[in-house]
Amino acid sequence: MSKKVLMLMAIVLVFSACELQAAVIHSTWVGGEEGEWARASNWDPAIVPDNSDWRKFAVTIDSTTTGEDGVVLGLQQSRVLNQLDCYGEVEFENWATGSSIPTFAETIVLTFDGTNDLTNHGDLMIDNIEIRGDVNNTTKAWLWLRNACTNGGNLYNQAEAMIKIVEEVYVDESHDYGGSVENAGVITVVPSGFLRTDGTLHNTGQINIYGGDCGADEIFDNNSTGTIKGFGALYGWGGADFFRNKGKIYAYGGSLAVVSGGPFLNSGILANYPLSSLHIRPAEDVNNLGTIEVNAGGGVAFDCNMVNEPNAVVKLLGGTIAAKTIAQSAGAIFEGFGGITGNVVINPNGLIELIGPTNIVGDVTIEHNAVLEISNGQTLIVGHTTNNGEIRVVNGDAVFQGGYSGSGIVKKE
Repeated sequence: MSKKVLMLMAIVLVFSACELQAAVIHSTWVGGEEGEWARASNWDPAIVPDNSDWRKFAVTIDSTTTGEDGVVLGLQQSRVLNQLDCYGEVEFENWATGSSIPTFAETIVLTFDGTNDLTNHGDLMIDNIEIRGDVNNTTKAWLWLRNACTNGGNLYNQAEAMIKIVEEVYVDESHDYGGSVENAGVITVVPSGFLRTDGTLHNTGQINIYGGDCGADEIFDNNSTGTIKGFGALYGWGGADFFRNKGKIYAYGGSLAVVSGGPFLNSGILANYPLSSLHIRPAEDVNNLGTIEVNAGGGVAFDCNMVNEPNAVVKLLGGTIAAKTIAQSAGAIFEGFGGITGNVVINPNGLIELIGPTNIVGDVTIEHNAVLEISNGQTLIVGHTTNNGEIRVVNGDAVFQGGYSGSGIVKKE
């Protein structure tokens, strides 16, 4: 074979490779306020976006340039894209029969094999469709997810962005990657809503939960800037620290259960609003390193033993705190009035200050050099009191309904 023929073949191969690499079609929706994905005339250029071996699609859907208030796209079959960017008001619906009436008869999948996947810049609703790839909700954007699933990718909610969870939404792990939720904005789970990720849920923003469920099969991490508020259920099932709270968790509007398949680590704030209750249900005992605020008309309950560690705080503000056993460490703060359900142990050099009427439904043990201080009201101890330290009563009264013993002193001032 001559050198000229070899050179010509090499040039052809180079141009063929360049053609394959350059075959990305930038598609724009021009189909008006409602239409089928499968209709070529709804796109510019007039080709139905769906990746193949020889061409790829980067799709833009922008209701602000079509002159419409919003755009509704019906998908009758699954599609593959490089990336998808949505602006304005856009809704994806499952039109599995190919008609204009959604039947939800089969799963429709949007698969991404590029690097940018799906990005929402406006107000996007995904209804009964599975996304295989990352979903990125950008700053100040709104994303509505209803019976939706992301598979093999992550869900990102940027600062000042909003996500609303309606019915069941899954962020699933696939091929050992993806499956996590990163929230720096606001996620709202409506009544009967359900958000679950196979990976980690990392919250640095706000999660509002109104009668729904929100959880991670790995770690649920509420970071120092994160706030969770509402009623329903939160859970974390796996990882070294199954559920960790460095931020704020508030029961609001009812009962909020926090369930951990292993440890529950608190170095932030746990609290209940009035007439609401916060329930902590871990698989292991809890060592509190943060602050627990217990407000009137409700309470904070641990379905385990709870140790209030040095420098940690329990503020009893008229509500009820409950645990199997509450152990107060030296250097920890426990003060206020209200109700205590469970056994109480004040460890050596520890101090509990009850300021106002308080009922303790359980046994009380005061270790050597430990102090139980009672002031400005009566403290009723239903269980047995064992005092080897000091009970200090100032302008109040202690009632040992369950009996009294020990080598300590009771001092009235």
